[in-house]
Amino acid sequence: MLEKRNSLAGTEAERLGRLAQKHLIEIPEFQSARTVGLYYPLGSEVRTDSIAQVAREQGKKVSLPRTEGSMIRFYEYSGGDELVQGRFGVMEPAPASPAGPVDLIVIPGVVFDAEGCRIGYGKGFYDRFLAGRQAPFSVGLAYSFQIVERLPMGRFDRKLGALATDEGITYF
Repeated sequence: MLEKRNSLAGTEAERLGRLAQKHLIEIPEFQSARTVGLYYPLGSEVRTDSIAQVAREQGKKVSLPRTEGSMIRFYEYSGGDELVQGRFGVMEPAPASPAGPVDLIVIPGVVFDAEGCRIGYGKGFYDRFLAGRQAPFSVGLAYSFQIVERLPMGRFDRKLGALATDEGITYF
């Protein structure tokens, strides 16, 4: 799946990614959120720039995760703040302004299934964050070809509330 995502042409990735972001922005959980937790895209992950722009236009706080030990913690991100490369190559905010409660978290992944399960890069950061009930609602963001029928679910895995793709929104 990662190979397929990596081979997606840049213009097609941009087009499909914008559609996925548009669908996410339209859900009521985004509309009512005061603080949105996004991710800084790594490699061929769906971008989050449209979501961040609309969130700011609507007066929402935008935050990005930072790895701290075996956990992630969200910090406010204005869009112009300097980011630093984290230990896994992901760009992260400086630990200056903790975001406080995150109302909606947008989660990347390599593959997703029709029941709200996902596989990321295997470190469990987002599952631990969700297990701590630190965000009332979670939404995966992906290309529609990243969906498979069923994934194995480990005892530490956490299901998403919804998945936004270029084809629309699926609630779980």
